Amino acid sequence: MRSCGGCRKKEEKEEFIRFVEFEGELLPDLSFKLPGRGYNVCPSYKCIKEFTKKRFKGKVDGEELYKKTVSLLKDYFLHLLSLAHKTGITVIGQDQIRELKDKEGTLVIAEDLSPKTAERLKRGGWLTIEGIFSSEEIGNSLRRERRVGALFIEKVGLGRKVYKVGEKLVKLLKSREET
Repeated sequence: MRSCGGCRKKEEKEEFIRFVEFEGELLPDLSFKLPGRGYNVCPSYKCIKEFTKKRFKGKVDGEELYKKTVSLLKDYFLHLLSLAHKTGITVIGQDQIRELKDKEGTLVIAEDLSPKTAERLKRGGWLTIEGIFSSEEIGNSLRRERRVGALFIEKVGLGRKVYKVGEKLVKLLKSREET
């Protein structure tokens, strides 16, 4: 069990975003591999701001750290998406996704997909990541020449990590909207 550097809430380490002081800079350590003193923080705008205020007393701008974290989390998610696709745990295309029945996983819906189509694809029990990536970004991450409007990643193997990182990204972006 670890506790958040902002709100002091206790959780398992996988539920937090880890930050590390590395070469004089505070960085998000999304893969939990950077050396140095690590701090766990909830994936929340409020907790990141509170953490920087408490621990670094104005030396680190919480707003900038939030923006950097969101940007790096998006890049990391797309990287994991690429790896997941190579392992064969992805399903591309609206018709194929609609046919899935008892699978657990993550549904990624491009921001430029029609709202009507997006609603038809959603299912209970799936983590839905919607309105964050364009169909071009998703297609590029899969090394495809075409755009990808919808993608499902099964929650097995690397798909579990995709799910966790996607969950953090969604929580982080929603927390900013709530403030």
